[in-house]
Amino acid sequence: MTKCLRPLTGSEFEKSVKPPKGKATSGQQGTPVFTKKENATLAQRIEILDWHHKTGKNQSATARHFASIYPNLQIKQPLVSAWLKEEAKWRALWEETSQGGQPAVKRVRQTEYPEVDEMMYLWVSKAMGDGILITGEVLRQKWRAFADLVGIPEEDQLKLSNGWLESFKRRNGLKEWKRHGEAGSADKVTVERERRRIQELIKTYGYKLRDIFNMDETGLFYGYAPIIYSLTSILILCRLAPDRGLSDRQQSGVKGIKTRLTYAFTCNADGSEKLPPFIIGKAARPRPFQKKTGEQLGFYYRNNAKASGWMTTQLYQEWIQRWDRELQEQNRKILLLQDNFSGHVVPQGLQNIRVENFEPNLTAHVQPNDQGIIRCFKAHYRTQFIQRAVGRYDEGITPSEIYQINQLQAMRMADAAWRDVDTTTIRNCWKKAGILPDTTSSSSPAAQPSIPISALLSNPTETDPVCQAEKEVETALEELVATGALQRVNRMDIESLLNPAGESLVLTEASDQEIYQAVIDAAAAREKLDLVGHDDGDEIDSTPLEPPPSRRDIVKAISPINRYVEDLNDPLARKVEALLGTFNRHLRLNETKSLRTTLMTDYFTY
Repeated sequence: MTKCLRPLTGSEFEKSVKPPKGKATSGQQGTPVFTKKENATLAQRIEILDWHHKTGKNQSATARHFASIYPNLQIKQPLVSAWLKEEAKWRALWEETSQGGQPAVKRVRQTEYPEVDEMMYLWVSKAMGDGILITGEVLRQKWRAFADLVGIPEEDQLKLSNGWLESFKRRNGLKEWKRHGEAGSADKVTVERERRRIQELIKTYGYKLRDIFNMDETGLFYGYAPIIYSLTSILILCRLAPDRGLSDRQQSGVKGIKTRLTYAFTCNADGSEKLPPFIIGKAARPRPFQKKTGEQLGFYYRNNAKASGWMTTQLYQEWIQRWDRELQEQNRKILLLQDNFSGHVVPQGLQNIRVENFEPNLTAHVQPNDQGIIRCFKAHYRTQFIQRAVGRYDEGITPSEIYQINQLQAMRMADAAWRDVDTTTIRNCWKKAGILPDTTSSSSPAAQPSIPISALLSNPTETDPVCQAEKEVETALEELVATGALQRVNRMDIESLLNPAGESLVLTEASDQEIYQAVIDAAAAREKLDLVGHDDGDEIDSTPLEPPPSRRDIVKAISPINRYVEDLNDPLARKVEALLGTFNRHLRLNETKSLRTTLMTDYFTY
């Protein structure tokens, strides 16, 4: 049963948020300690940086050393890292204040409570999604309510001056936040007017097709099984495959995994360029990452533990500013079209990206990604996911476990699905959106169509890449049904599989108590990351990770595959041979590089 969430009202709110008198302590069961976090003075920053360089300790050791000396600074490795990156600035400021005779202990910013700030950010996201009018007095009252909730005594709370209010509004981009409109409420005249507006904009500034981009986010339930759940289906799953042997644990049936990743896709109008997906998850470093970062694994990955992995203003601005710097190096200027989602607050100072928001309520009609690009990606992903389930079933894995997948495996699969969204699909969707003027040209070489010319004489539906992708999902489902792992009566329809309820919802249905709990959980996750190297608490990734095969195991496995494909008279077999040969040489080269040079004296003891 779906839980319907709503903001607490009246006496309910008073009962749920009224804290005990005084500051929360660790002795109160289930209540975290909230200390008044202080920003380091210039003198403290210089002291810490000097100690770090003098001792030669790593950043984590430096953070641990000063955490006990200055507990209110809440120093951790990322903070030390940030100070080191801006060390020149801090030393210049220290030099300036010292020479000018000003106190060297001058604070950079006023004291603040980061936990309350995080709760405020989530509440503002929710309020904007609900279309609530936000005033300065509302923000002040809400800040005090959250401060009470975490147990900050009234005498220690911030004064919430006009300066604080302006700073908060500026940090959260409140002047730019608008309600994110829904599809279907626009008439044809309004849609056509918006199309003409975008067309005129493109013509006025002379953008070429290759320099016109669209970015849009979508949610992805990456472990979502294609099953309509019922008591009967669970019983059937438990009775399936009697020849698979006995199980050492109770068969509970397939679980409806709804762990979500957010994907932001960006592509240009002629289909010649697709940016790597911007991926947002809940954990900063999920357990399957094996203590590596997303960058080290080849992804642009960020996390948002407090809002179920959804896009935030901070994440959006970091992404677009990074892209703008890359475009500056290329001496290239582009137009980025996007929806008016509240998190899309355009930062100041962009030099090579002009951002234009679509009018509210129209994105389903005029945004290219919504015309089939995202749907095609999801179809490719679901096809691969189902085919993977079929393969796992053939390996002898029980039906209740064939859909298990961890986040890294899912991200690899999604990466391949995005590569499968081809030029033809992208061009068709931009054309369907109707926002490109007829005279728009492209300075990039024409990309080859993805569909054979002979196929163009067939039924148009059969040549539509989105329809083709959906048919591949149907085929994969039929294959799964044929194995017996999925009963036809419980098979999910395509629409429900590609657009599960809640997959792309933003944070709009959460009470203040749940916002508070989300921030507490995020703080606990950060502590866990420091202790064990990962902060993933999702059940989907809680199964033991199998150790990866060694390089020698892989080299041995390549040989029988080569023997098998060499007897096949098939172009694909020749490609596999070539790829395996290249991969084998790469593995052996890496193995040679990893060998350590030894000296004769290494074999003697003294």
